[in-house]
Amino acid sequence: MSSPTVSNLVEERRKHSRHRYIERLYIGRQDGMWLTAMTYEISLGGLSAATTADLQVGEKVNLSPVADKRVEAIVRRRKGAMYGFEFLGITPKIESKLEVLCASLPLFQSLSDV
Repeated sequence: MSSPTVSNLVEERRKHSRHRYIERLYIGRQDGMWLTAMTYEISLGGLSAATTADLQVGEKVNLSPVADKRVEAIVRRRKGAMYGFEFLGITPKIESKLEVLCASLPLFQSLSDV
């Protein structure tokens, strides 16, 4: 029996498959300021985006558009200008739209796909 690879362990940790998604995104901070970003992948649980803004891990934000709506999210990770956001309180209607969107997109492999 072979031991799992690092990539298999990372994949097993994820609840949802990630899909390549390159779109302009707006990030709304709690102080009312809106910032621009560019997404590069999305899943049913969240998305990753690049921005020059200085966001903190744990910060709650609004993201728009996500499935043509504004959704609340939390910054879960940061590496340089790349951020990972987890969606919060997604309604069944938005989740359904996300399922349709993700099903129409290719799987995200790596940033070299972007």
